[in-house]
Amino acid sequence: MRYVSLIIWSCLILVGFLGCAEKELETGLSEEVVKIDLSEAREAKLSEFFQSVSYTLLDYTDELPIVNGYKMVVTKDEIFVESRETAKVFVFDNSGQLKNVIGQFGDGPGEIRLIDGLFVNGDTVRIDSEYAFKYVLFSKDGKFIKEDKLSYRASAIYEPDFSLYYFQHGEGPDQWTYIREDKSGGKPEETVKGYLPMRKGFEKFTSFAGPIGFLKDVETEEFYYTEPNDYQVQNFDTEGYYKRTIRFDFGKYNWPMEMRLELAGKGREQNDYLKENIVVAGLYDFFPFQNLFFMSAGTYGKTYWIFTDKKFTSIDIIQDWENDLDGMKLRQLSWTKSEDEIIYQIDSRAFFNDYKEAFNGKSVESKPGDIHEFFEKNRDKLQEEKIVLVSYKLK
Repeated sequence: MRYVSLIIWSCLILVGFLGCAEKELETGLSEEVVKIDLSEAREAKLSEFFQSVSYTLLDYTDELPIVNGYKMVVTKDEIFVESRETAKVFVFDNSGQLKNVIGQFGDGPGEIRLIDGLFVNGDTVRIDSEYAFKYVLFSKDGKFIKEDKLSYRASAIYEPDFSLYYFQHGEGPDQWTYIREDKSGGKPEETVKGYLPMRKGFEKFTSFAGPIGFLKDVETEEFYYTEPNDYQVQNFDTEGYYKRTIRFDFGKYNWPMEMRLELAGKGREQNDYLKENIVVAGLYDFFPFQNLFFMSAGTYGKTYWIFTDKKFTSIDIIQDWENDLDGMKLRQLSWTKSEDEIIYQIDSRAFFNDYKEAFNGKSVESKPGDIHEFFEKNRDKLQEEKIVLVSYKLK
């Protein structure tokens, strides 16, 4: 583990005094730069960071399957999964047993054709559909409550007193990429505040909405959004007001922005460039947890997991893992999170083959709740077309 200090971007020159401060952006807001040196990446054992690995088979029928599982919300008791192609939300208990399916495909009242946002608040499930410019509220058991118009077509987070939106290509005459909307019911000039106008040339990038969106820090209750096409994470305070930009600097592994812009929209040329140049393609994830931040980033064909404290004073970069917890083959992936877990999804047939590869010919002893009991219990279903969630529980 190494120790790094934050890079200070600008110095304030005062009469008879030279001091340093964070860089002030054009908006008068601050940017914080954190150096990451991938050449310091190391191998690690899972037990250094995680206390356990658990496996959950999402058990749905062939008649009503999940087709391209995308957005996922994992709570203490339930798992909510968007079926991308059928515009439905599957609700499972924490053991993977299907409880019910929410959503009727269509354009009528209470119906959804395309899901753009999935939010769970207590006993209520909210589904945003930018296509129809509406949101629909359901109870967790699938009962329709109401629908209404969206304020914006954008990635969003909804809190009791405010909403926060992200616009990749900017919104309004000022081309704000973030807008905070107060729910007090006042005039727009009093309730709407914009931040960070779209940068020059960024209109070239293809619009993209990932499965994560805004994330709330369970420790501080602040919010984070990982931007596409750069190494930036935007941080908002507990009330949704912009606080700072966190920019990660990978040094010699940076992908120059000039080259990103030149290759924007040129899929084959971009892929060739990433093959030929060892640069970080982007931040795959940035997850806030109780005592740390987790990031994943990667060069072509290589993924790094990065763990930092909340002040970015200590950084540990892992490039390869030894599974000393249960010996199962690892896939260094991340898709979603719970309060204390990093979670990825894998096709059940691929999981079946991974298990056979890891333990074929070995003498294994099954214990309650372990990988071997899970495999034997679900052997037949694992060979069907289902989803397995693999959850790494942090220490």
